[in-house]
Parts: sequence; structure tokens; C-alpha cells
Amino acid sequence: MTEVILLDRFFHQIHIHLVSCYGDNPHWPVILGIFGRSGDGKSIQLSAALERCNVEILRLNAADLESGLAGEPGKHIARRYATASMAVAKGIPAALVIDDVDTTVGEWEMNTGTVNHQQVLAELMHLADRPIDKARNFPRRAPIFVTGNNLARLYPPLRRHGRMNTFTWRPNPLEVRAVAAGILGTVTDMKALDMLAHDFVDEPLSFFAQVHQELIHEEMSGLLKWAGHDMHDFLRRIDRSRFKGTRRPVTELELLQVAKRVQAEQRIALQNFIQEQESSGETR
Repeated sequence: MTEVILLDRFFHQIHIHLVSCYGDNPHWPVILGIFGRSGDGKSIQLSAALERCNVEILRLNAADLESGLAGEPGKHIARRYATASMAVAKGIPAALVIDDVDTTVGEWEMNTGTVNHQQVLAELMHLADRPIDKARNFPRRAPIFVTGNNLARLYPPLRRHGRMNTFTWRPNPLEVRAVAAGILGTVTDMKALDMLAHDFVDEPLSFFAQVHQELIHEEMSGLLKWAGHDMHDFLRRIDRSRFKGTRRPVTELELLQVAKRVQAEQRIALQNFIQEQESSGETR
């Protein structure tokens, strides 16, 4: 999947948050929380939307919110926000993006009492309450976006009205169809795409990218005999035009078979993960 199919409903939420923050609307929270199940493209859609709007992205992830130094992750957030805020003051659109916020800032059994956990929450709440603070090098509002899977895990005072707007992202059937067409439209026909989007509408958007990857895998498998075992010889005579992805038209039946196989493999992986978690819990 080389291009992101940026969906209008998602883009609208990002666009209105940018305009409201850059416009210094005092009634608009500086933080937008985007929550939904894994695999539905929250982070990649967000990046594509910000790039469309020519916004400089200052990104933090869950790993950046952990440190052996007490209080350092909270200060790190403040420094990144200050950089974004000063950029906005100079006329450069910038935004702070924190991915997977619920994995470290969420209310989990093992981290709710740590100093870093409390400091990160305190800093985010401070930014929500005072996004402009010249004493801290916050001359202008800079939009903050946080993504996560489970809104319920987030500290309730942080997600209350006035501190954070929330957007629950779950693609509807038309959006699923659009993504399926964007990923697989060059290798199959409209009827097959309609079937795929209808039969697998409850799968996350990443499912269709995985189906496409499986089709590429099959095509590459068909080239192994031609490629041979000697990679020195292969590199000398390589024809890169053969490796541009799936080009062979795929029938509706073939597409359905591949999709069912991908679905079955993902379910087995999920079942194994659940069993491991249950076994680990019993051990503890």
C-alpha cells in the first residue's frame, strides 16, 4: 500500500481542529483524541491529513513517554509543544502528535502510580488548560493530536469536556469500500470489490492491505524458479520491472479465497495471543 486513501470524514475532523486551534478559538480544546480499534488507520490517516494541510508534525510515541529519569517524559512533552507553539507564532503550521497514548498514559494496573505516569498526565492537563503561556515559551496555540485504542483507559479528568475533543473512528461500509477499491482496484473488477467489501466489512482497514500483500506474495512465489538460488547471478540479470507488485488480474473467486485465508490466519494469531495472555495471568 504505497498511497493512503484519506477518507473525507476523517479529514474533516483534522481540518476543523487545525483551523480552530490556529484561529485561537478559546472555546475549542487544544487536544483532539482519536480512538478506535487497531488496524483502522488512525495514525496513517492522521499523518496524511496533516501532510495535505502542510503541517509540520512533531511526533511522540509511547516509548517517548517512558524514562528512567523521573519526570523527564512530562518535560519532553512540554519541550515538543513549545517547539510547535513557537513555530506557529512564526507562521509555520505545526502540530504535536502523540501515538498510542493509552498504552502509557492509560489507567493500567502496573503504571497508574508511577511518577512518569502522573507527570505526563499533569503536563497534558496543563497544556489543555493553558495552551498559551509565554512564561513557558507557548506564545500561540498549537494543535495536539493523540491516538489510542481505548478511550475508557484514559484518565477521566483529561478527557472531560473542555480539555479534549474526542473522535471515535470506525469506518462505515462506504469508507471500507473506498479503501478496498483504493488498495485492490488495479487487480480486480468492481463486482469483486463489492463482494469483498460486503463480506469483510467488519474487518479493519489493514485487512485489505494484508490481502493485497498476500496477492503480491503469491506472484513473487511464482517468480522463484526464474530467479533461481544463486543471488549473485540473480543480481547480475535482475529485471526490476517484474517486481512492481501485483499486475495479473484476480478473479472474484481467487480474491475471496485469499481473503478467507488471511482472515483465518489473523484469527489464529489472535487466539494464540489470548491464550498466552490467559496463561500468563494464571502463572502470576
